[in-house]
Amino acid sequence: MQLAVLGDSLAFGTGAGDTSGGFAFRVYRAIEEGRPGSEITNAAIGGSTAADVLRLQVARLHERRFDLVILCVGGNDVVRGIPPAVFARNYRRLVTAIRAAAPQAALVAVGVPDVSISPLFTDHAGAVRRLAETDDRTAHDMVVAAGAKYIDLFALTRHAHHAVGFLSQDRFHPSDEGHAQIAAKALPVVEAALRAEQALPIARDIGR
Repeated sequence: MQLAVLGDSLAFGTGAGDTSGGFAFRVYRAIEEGRPGSEITNAAIGGSTAADVLRLQVARLHERRFDLVILCVGGNDVVRGIPPAVFARNYRRLVTAIRAAAPQAALVAVGVPDVSISPLFTDHAGAVRRLAETDDRTAHDMVVAAGAKYIDLFALTRHAHHAVGFLSQDRFHPSDEGHAQIAAKALPVVEAALRAEQALPIARDIGR
């Protein structure tokens, strides 16, 4: 099975002790255990917004016939204060472009995180949280309308606000533990997407 990952530093695995500890790679290892010979193409680039993923990463989907695409973007749109209407337009174009480039693939989108949990935004956490929540609702509605699966990362990160060890030493990206929690939430959604598309077996052990 061929898996493609598009997105930002979270999708790439930043914050984990090694990028192989990122949530996307943890999900991939569970897939590979259940279906040996599976491969991952992680095209994610740190700092990417929805517009960046559309401009720089979607073209990678033409490299081979992918069975599953995981999209994880939105946090940087919040951090940079991209207006909600602009984010909505870019995200809609992004989902449409992914569907066009890989129409045979199951699409799973990871929601917009509540980046306000980072101590870096203490002075204006409320405004950051509101923007993240608005963008997350927008992304959710567009993904569902496209017939894809959605992982509620906003809820997970918001509840992790007081969780010791969720954030890495940079106080922004998830730690190994944080990535493990995201992978645990993502795996059942990925399983459901694959069952709906191809009924491919994958393992449940994502590692801790």
